[in-house]
Amino acid sequence: MDRRQVLITTVYAALMAALGSAVFLAPGLDSVAWAGIGLCGAAAMVVGIRRIRPRRPAPWWALAAALLAMASGDFLFGLTTDAGGDPPLLADLSYLAMFPCVAVALIGLTRTSSTFDGRTGLLDLLAVGGAALLAAWVFVVGPRLDGGMSATEWSVQATYTLGGVIVLVVTVRLVAAAPRNPSAVLLAVGAAGMLAGDVAYGIGQAHGGLAPGGPADLCYIVLYASWGAAALLPSMAALTDPSAPAPSGDAPVRGLGMVPLFAAVAVAPVVLIAQALTGPVHDGPVIAVAFGISLALLVTRLSDAVHRHAEALRRERTLRHAGTVLVSVTDAGAVALAVRTAVRELLPADTAHVIVVDSSLTDLLPLNELSTPRIVPVHLVPPLWQDRLGEFGHVLVCPLDAAVLYVAAERRDLRTVQDAVTVLAGQAALALARLALTEAASRRDSDNYLRAVAEHTNDVVLVLDDDERIRYTSPSVTDLLGICPTPFATLREIVSPADREQVDATLGVALTGGRDGTRDTWSLRRPDGTRVLVEVSFRDLRDDRLVRGMVITMRDVTDQRRHELDLLRRHWEDTPGAANRDNSARKYH
Repeated sequence: MDRRQVLITTVYAALMAALGSAVFLAPGLDSVAWAGIGLCGAAAMVVGIRRIRPRRPAPWWALAAALLAMASGDFLFGLTTDAGGDPPLLADLSYLAMFPCVAVALIGLTRTSSTFDGRTGLLDLLAVGGAALLAAWVFVVGPRLDGGMSATEWSVQATYTLGGVIVLVVTVRLVAAAPRNPSAVLLAVGAAGMLAGDVAYGIGQAHGGLAPGGPADLCYIVLYASWGAAALLPSMAALTDPSAPAPSGDAPVRGLGMVPLFAAVAVAPVVLIAQALTGPVHDGPVIAVAFGISLALLVTRLSDAVHRHAEALRRERTLRHAGTVLVSVTDAGAVALAVRTAVRELLPADTAHVIVVDSSLTDLLPLNELSTPRIVPVHLVPPLWQDRLGEFGHVLVCPLDAAVLYVAAERRDLRTVQDAVTVLAGQAALALARLALTEAASRRDSDNYLRAVAEHTNDVVLVLDDDERIRYTSPSVTDLLGICPTPFATLREIVSPADREQVDATLGVALTGGRDGTRDTWSLRRPDGTRVLVEVSFRDLRDDRLVRGMVITMRDVTDQRRHELDLLRRHWEDTPGAANRDNSARKYH
């Protein structure tokens, strides 16, 4: 923690200690002290939300509202008891209003928390456990209660206890899922304090009333202090990070099924009917609260199922659209664009990420790098991309036939889309393979056509690949240069070492001169020692889908140039000046 965080936490702890001491040292001011404790805890949550800015702040706002509701009840309870009266109904309503706020917060934590692989089992456990606790309270504990409390008071107390048990179960489940998260531990400590305080309050009420400064007050102070401190720690953001599904290959988490959940919801009406048939209804409030909790759990379970189904439909729709686009692409750049667009749509909204489709290093990667999609630390990717992907800790690596897809994001987001991106990578690999086969077939047809045309001409036709190796040579090269080029030879290798300088100069100009072509004349030495004068023409057709290479045409112009020189010499000899020079030479010699 930084210095400001330490200062805020220290000030909060000092305020809580001072207000808690006032509860025990000044019982007459306990209503003011409880109001201060509640406001301090809620203010701590507001400060934590504003400073840490979790991605999903709604659960923490609900917890702050719960603390305010409980503080209102404590303030009203303290005012009434200080005056010697009975606790007002408004105080009980404030206490009961705390549980819906806590329920909203816990539902939000379990729904968005990255610590949960699935909350189906937790929801089933809470529903069945709450129904069993309700039945045990009404049919076992209730008939054996002491007469120190009325039936309504015991029903309200049972409601508090039932809510405290559920809150404690959920927070303990959070701690089990994230044992190193201090905020989760503090939430569980506060839930334990709430349950212990409710039990101590019930015992005190059953034995003649609750005196200020007792064990129940200490437990409630622990509740306020722990929940407020949980929101001040940076670890509170991790509890509301988006959840990720189980890794690929793991079995999905399954609950008890819908039948036990529906049965748990039906327990409350059955208990109510049973009490109505056997006498007056003594536990109406607790039955109503238990039914509301069970119904909320059922709705949450169904909402989760609908949400999972909607996400599956969204991923399916994205993959279907991407498959349609990949079927019609005509080049590798369109494949890369379609893959980037689909991955961006598959990732959760507003997720920071970097997508790289690399086809330059596949020959340098180990075999297992191209075997199966997986999430790896960023330092394991090729150094060429580490600077671009380095802001994230992990990268999803997927093979794409002749390329590799790198998706860099937070690990939880990568786990969310891993299965869908694996399917997308398979579709992209098929598209790239189709393009490669189509290009190979087109090149073969082009070479066959070129061979059929060039085999019956005296000109030499060569086709160079991107690496300057000769892919095709017409048979007339043997007549022109007196050699038989070896497979995959370069242009420099088929000429004499003394002639390579002029070949390199012309080739360099041709590679940077565009599609208009480059012309030059070479004087090449044959293996028999004779020289041939060759007119060379270069055309850069590497971007042509049917050629994909540099086309070179060579024509033997030795006889043509010799004839041109002979004509020039004869023309020069027939001029008057040439005749005068001949006469002078004969006269003086």
